[in-house]
Amino acid sequence: MRLTRAQLLEAGARAPLIVGSAAGASVPLGAFAGVRDLSPAALESPAVVVDTFSRRRSETVLLVDNVDLLDGASLYVVTQLISSTQIPAVLTVRDLDSAPQDIHDLYDSGYLTELELSALSEAEARLLISSLIGGIPTPRAEVEILAAAGTNPLHLREIIRGTLDNGGLIETPHGWEINGPPAPSQRLTGLVAERFSHLPTTTIEAATLIALTGECPSAAISTDDRNALAHADLIESTDCGWLRLSRPLDAHYLISHASSALRHEVVHRAIRVLSGPAAETRPHAQRQATLLALDHGCDFAPHSMMALAEYALGSFDAPLALRAATAVLEHEPDHLPALITGGLAASLLDRTSTADSHFDRAKRIAHTDAEKTSVALAYAQHVGIRHSDAKTALQTVQDALASVHDEASIAHLQGASVRWAAVAGQAHDTITTQRESRGHEGAMSLITAGVSGVVSGPLQQTTTLLPRLRQVPDEFLALVPGGDTLIELTEIMALSYSGDVLATRRRLRQAITSAQDSNPESLGAWEYALGFLEFFSADAERAYNIGQSAASHLAWRDGTGLLPAARALTAAAALATGRSIEARKGLDSIPDAAASDPKVVMLRSWVEAWQANAERRADQSADLLLDTANWLMSTQHTYFGGMIAHCVARMGRRPFESAALLRSASTIAGGGLLQLFTSHADAVANSDFERLAQVAADASELGLVTTAADTRLWLSAVDERRKVSAMAARRHLLAADEMRVAMPTMALWNAQPDRSTLLTEREHRVARLAADRYSSKEIAEINDVSVNTVTNQLNAAFRKLGVSSRAELRDLFRA
Repeated sequence: MRLTRAQLLEAGARAPLIVGSAAGASVPLGAFAGVRDLSPAALESPAVVVDTFSRRRSETVLLVDNVDLLDGASLYVVTQLISSTQIPAVLTVRDLDSAPQDIHDLYDSGYLTELELSALSEAEARLLISSLIGGIPTPRAEVEILAAAGTNPLHLREIIRGTLDNGGLIETPHGWEINGPPAPSQRLTGLVAERFSHLPTTTIEAATLIALTGECPSAAISTDDRNALAHADLIESTDCGWLRLSRPLDAHYLISHASSALRHEVVHRAIRVLSGPAAETRPHAQRQATLLALDHGCDFAPHSMMALAEYALGSFDAPLALRAATAVLEHEPDHLPALITGGLAASLLDRTSTADSHFDRAKRIAHTDAEKTSVALAYAQHVGIRHSDAKTALQTVQDALASVHDEASIAHLQGASVRWAAVAGQAHDTITTQRESRGHEGAMSLITAGVSGVVSGPLQQTTTLLPRLRQVPDEFLALVPGGDTLIELTEIMALSYSGDVLATRRRLRQAITSAQDSNPESLGAWEYALGFLEFFSADAERAYNIGQSAASHLAWRDGTGLLPAARALTAAAALATGRSIEARKGLDSIPDAAASDPKVVMLRSWVEAWQANAERRADQSADLLLDTANWLMSTQHTYFGGMIAHCVARMGRRPFESAALLRSASTIAGGGLLQLFTSHADAVANSDFERLAQVAADASELGLVTTAADTRLWLSAVDERRKVSAMAARRHLLAADEMRVAMPTMALWNAQPDRSTLLTEREHRVARLAADRYSSKEIAEINDVSVNTVTNQLNAAFRKLGVSSRAELRDLFRA
């Protein structure tokens, strides 16, 4: 309304802004007290106010905010000005149902028209958050702000202002991080307070109890208080019949405005409620009770606090995990699980010295095989991910293997050994999965087996394992950092190796959307997977943008060790899109310790080979790719080896060697993707052009656009007219050309055709319409150009396509 007033004033109009408020509702004509040109005498009579405004009706627009909070006299003046004087007016109310009856009467009589202001879309809300903060928030900060404010722009602005003012938003190298819950500004707090202003003290106390518990058993609230809160629309029922506040902002207000004595009393009552018989089957309630004890300095049981810490770590809430583990260590400095959990949480938060200190102490006090195993697995996670040092992680696991004798410990360590050997680029034994996933170490071993299957194959074995992964008990999976993400990632990787890129892309986009709303710490992993898919199958520009976002988010939280690979992916996509300097900087930013990571080796080799091919050193490029493919096969990264060998086949160099390697990879790993690549390489090696055309068609159907385009370009350049006619060659070129118009930044390995033979986007459109029998006049009308322009564009298209008539054009476009 203030912005509307400013624009009206700038246009030369008079625009008095009348604001209703709860405080002024008892003062007759109090809303008009601040209006310029109204004398104190005028404010003594509603009729005088109406008369004053009516004398300036031609130059006045009346703005009334919160019309439902106007005093009776002010409301009378407003209704008279609209109905009798007919001054243009804009009125606001939060809900039309809450507007006074006089306003309803004006609406029913046609004097007012309703314009409902909708909330922002999520994308708009995210843009507004960045704009208000003045920078990029971390994914967790964004999620928490949206959870508190929804997509209401007023709430977003006031919550960000309030959180900035109290120091809750802190600028870090990874974006603006939130420290504690979002806090509303004083203005928004005042608006929230109005909702509770008419409730009795006992009812507000009951609402405070619900706010502290998050979800509260109905029996903990008296019937009178429940009814009062329900009538005020302040509570709602959960699926299990418990109660929660209907608006997140109410909780902050209730807790922050309770006196310290009342808060102390209600906190203890909340802990008793959440620890009582009604909550025995609700682990979330018990964790909330422990969290309240942590937040408010109450006594706690160490095992309950450790359960909270381990759950928080598995949910990637590293700050909470570290706080809870630290609370336990303050009472028991040699509590081994607290040292391990605190070390892993500190590692995720990049507090390396704290993590190292915790692990050093844990190593000194670990005595049993199970304790040594737990420490070794956690420390390997720390050095392997935070330091990108898979070799040291592997050595840590192998040292532990040499010192333990317990069968379960050996099995867990062998699974970790497979994992870190794979990341370190070393050959390894096939992991043997246990029949049951006992404990979170067993769950991790089972997940490692699944991930290993989509790295080395065979795919059939992984597909068989997936149902078992989904049956891992929630209590075990919750203790594996990012465990649910790893299982879903395994499923999607298995889908991608079936060759269906379109279905895989849909699943990854769904995973990203879900992560943005509920699990932001996994966002970088999903973005890396999508960027990798886009880079090798479709659009390098899109891959570059996604890779940048993935690297940024993984630098903030990386629970899977993908940050070096994300930087390598961004560098490769940068080179493919003409950003050579940025590509080199990206590769230089990868730590030396991650140099042997097969994902990094694969992408770095791709960059060097692409550069060589661009410099017309095609044979050297093919040699480099084949050497890398063979190395990847030796380290059992079968699918990666096949993908690199496929690049060689697309170049048309060393066809028999690439075909042999792909046959070997397909035999070992299986899956439709490698089968298609093998079919392509065999067809290139044997000059089977009919089979190549089928490969191109299949690749297009599956979404492997780069494979389809490279294959079409290869076929269009064939000189042997007995096998590929001139018309067929032109059709292949046209099909590849259309793909390149749709995705101009595909990373293609085949020789690029002369740009003079490529149609522009407008020429494509005109040629398509002409092939569909539209006249030049109709095409001109569709494109809003002259007939002469259409004629010129058609002539250019005819020349480039090598046709001389519309009949030939239709024949060419037929396929």
